[in-house]
Amino acid sequence: MATEAARATALERHGVLVIGSANVDVSVSTAVLPRPGETVFGDGAMIGVGGKGANQAVAAAATGAAATLVARVGEDAFGRLVRDQLRARGVAIDELRGLADAETGLAAIYVERSGQNCIVVVPGANARFTPADLEPLAPRIASAAVVVLQGEIAAETVYRAAAMAAARGTPVILNPAPRGVLELGRMARSLSYLVPNETEAAELTGAPVKTPEQAATAAVALQRQGIGCVIITLGAQGCVVADGGAPRHVAAHPVTAVDTTGAGDAFVGCLAASLAGGSPPDEAVRRAGVYAALSTTRRGAQQSYPPREEFEGAWRALAPPGRG
Repeated sequence: MATEAARATALERHGVLVIGSANVDVSVSTAVLPRPGETVFGDGAMIGVGGKGANQAVAAAATGAAATLVARVGEDAFGRLVRDQLRARGVAIDELRGLADAETGLAAIYVERSGQNCIVVVPGANARFTPADLEPLAPRIASAAVVVLQGEIAAETVYRAAAMAAARGTPVILNPAPRGVLELGRMARSLSYLVPNETEAAELTGAPVKTPEQAATAAVALQRQGIGCVIITLGAQGCVVADGGAPRHVAAHPVTAVDTTGAGDAFVGCLAASLAGGSPPDEAVRRAGVYAALSTTRRGAQQSYPPREEFEGAWRALAPPGRG
C-alpha cells in the first residue's frame, strides 16, 4: 500500500473532500420485501438525509475528518433538510449548491426485518452536476488529503474529478456504486483505492464474488488494471484487500445487524477519514470495517452512524495494548 513518504505527504494536506450525491431518504421497514405486483404492510417509516456522497461525508466527519461535501440539491424543502442535517453532523456545505430549477434527489428504501434492503433512487439535482462545475474546485482538490467519489452523479463528472485529483497528487477513493454506471478503464490509473462490494466486483470482473477466495481473485484482477489498492467488501464476511502483494482477508467485526442501509458508505467514509488522519492503510481498513459493522446495529443510513466517541471506544477495545 502507501509508503511512509506518501503518508507524510497526505498529512501535509487537509481533510476529506467528497464529490458526489445528496438525497432525501424515505425509508420503510417491513417484514418481507414486496415482490413485483405485491402489496405488503410496513411497520415503520423514516425520512432522513442520504445519497452516497452525503453518507460518506457524514461518516468521514463522524470519524474525525474535516469533511466537505461537493454536491447539488434543489432549492426546495428537501434541499433545506439536506443542508440542515449535514451542517448538524459537522460536514462543511459551502460547496453544496442549490438549483432553483431542479428538485432534490430522492431515495425510496425498503428494509426487511432481516436487515436486507432494496432502493430506488431519483437523481434530481444530482444529475445536473457537470464536469465544468469542478474547475473552480481545483485548489480544494489539490489541498485535500483524500478525494472520495461514487457513481450517483454524471459519469463524466466522476472521470474529470478523478483525473484532476490524480494530476495534483491527491489520493482518490472510488466507490463504484451503483453498478453499471462507470467505465473503470477510463479512470483506473487515477485511483488510489477502489472499494466495490461483492455485487459490484462481480460486475466489474465478470466472475462470481461470493466468498473471500473469489473476492481475492477479483481484487487482484482489478488491482492489476493500474489501481493502487482494491478493497472488496463482503458484508458479514469482512473484506479482501489487494495492493500488489498477496491479497489479504480482513474478518468482519461481529455484530447483530438490524439494517445494512448505508454500511458501505460508512466503510468508505471511515476509510477516508482514517487515511487523512495518518492511519497506516491496513489499520484504516480495519477501522472502516468496525465502523461499518457498528452502523448496521441501528436503522437508517446517516442516522445509524455512531458518533466518534462511541466508535473510538469500540476501536480501543479491539486494539492491541499500546495501539489505537
